Amino acid sequence: MAKKPRPRAKRREAQRSDEKLQAARERLFQLEAGGSPERPVSVLSAAVIEGYAESVPCPRCEGRHGVVEHVAVTVARVRLRETRLRCRQCGTTRSMWFRITDAGPN
Repeated sequence: MAKKPRPRAKRREAQRSDEKLQAARERLFQLEAGGSPERPVSVLSAAVIEGYAESVPCPRCEGRHGVVEHVAVTVARVRLRETRLRCRQCGTTRSMWFRITDAGPN
């Protein structure tokens, strides 16, 4: 007959599985558009960047982001915008990347 798992062991196992899920969601966030400089989100104006970045939920806790910093950087001779975000609920930090594109002729 197998021993009944102790409550602490159950909690630790649940915590480990939650941490693995959060790490997987963070990796998925980095693979989506805006998660890395190689895959920036295309926008028409710098004015929409902060609103867009704040509207994306935290991949770890589904909380809201706050913009810590919004800077223009050059990566591989391409001008990008980086928003540094901090989750208001769990406190994790991450960056979201944007490219400002032209709308073209009217």
